[in-house]
Amino acid sequence: MKLFRCIGALLALLLCLGAASAREVKLTADTMQYDSASGYFTATENVKIVREGVTATAKKAEGNMNGGEVNLIGDVHIFGVWEDEKVDIKGQILTGYLQDPRGLSFKGTVQGVWGSKQVDAEDLSTRGDTFSVAKLRRFADSAEGFSFSCNSIKGKLKDGEIVEFTAVGAFRFVSSQKRGTPTEIRGDRAVYSKARGSLVVNGNVSAVQDGRSLRSDSLVYFPVKNRIEATGKPQLIFKIDEGSKKQ
Repeated sequence: MKLFRCIGALLALLLCLGAASAREVKLTADTMQYDSASGYFTATENVKIVREGVTATAKKAEGNMNGGEVNLIGDVHIFGVWEDEKVDIKGQILTGYLQDPRGLSFKGTVQGVWGSKQVDAEDLSTRGDTFSVAKLRRFADSAEGFSFSCNSIKGKLKDGEIVEFTAVGAFRFVSSQKRGTPTEIRGDRAVYSKARGSLVVNGNVSAVQDGRSLRSDSLVYFPVKNRIEATGKPQLIFKIDEGSKKQ
């Protein structure tokens, strides 16, 4: 299922900029200093990193190659083409961890697009097979037909795809007609499992689908079938067609 693959793909894209591999990574700047003994380096003005068709620019770069950490600081801009999709993402501080467990952190109003996907968050990070997002204001994929948001989210990745996550605080999920009947789900907490093919939402739950509103303590949403099952004293609310009353 591709529903939550997209945000995992974004993290994989960011990670590719600092990935330690045989493929060439080119760093240029107006001024650079490097201490071969300590491995520490700094680069200022017109900093640019290029790798596999993706370019990252920033005001400053610093890090330690021996320690396996690189930081891009100030007006970080990532753009280019990755996996045949156009990329354009901006933030303030991008940190790459080049030694196992490899990972990254992208902070400071991270906003942008790549292909059909859009992201607006305060902090994206991944380390090894785990990831987290703080203040996810919006993540959307127009091709897949969904968007969601929450205060924070943590989970696990496998091969660039999210296999599980827990979202906390003001969770909101919206699917469009591309996924069948448009659906909106809200709640305090959501737990997704790819293995079970389900999204379990708890706490002040509400859902709207096909003109019907549902309130419950919890519900289970099955994305593939676009089906909702409510538990915990569910209350179904629907409008009666006023025209049908007139005889």
